[in-house]
Amino acid sequence: MYGIPSLDGKTVKIGRHHDGETTTPHTIRRRVDDSDIDPLRLLTSTYLRGVSGHVTRTLTCMYTNTPDGHFVIDFSPDDSRVVVISACSGHGFKFAPVVGEIAADLVCDGGTKRDISHFSASRFAPSHVPGDHGDHD
Repeated sequence: MYGIPSLDGKTVKIGRHHDGETTTPHTIRRRVDDSDIDPLRLLTSTYLRGVSGHVTRTLTCMYTNTPDGHFVIDFSPDDSRVVVISACSGHGFKFAPVVGEIAADLVCDGGTKRDISHFSASRFAPSHVPGDHGDHD
């Protein structure tokens, strides 16, 4: 759960960061029902004293996600002069300063002092996926 106060100070945006449903812009389920709202009401009443459970507006958002929910920060396997960054997964904006710093390091210096091995694009290669032996048709 996350919460962000509104600019006018009258409401709070509360939402869930979760995998949700795999969908497309054409097939997304836009309806928000009680099964979506009730867990947020419970968390709000537990952790955000003074915030009522009154819902003023609901919406569904879409964002891209890697299979493991983490960023991709790596050099292109086809051209080491190209840096590939996908700071998606619904939370990339919060990390923009450090991702930008890493991008600048990679472009300007050819490397970074930060450990970015966890963000390697090769982790999605068939040989790195558990149970996948690369024998696809």
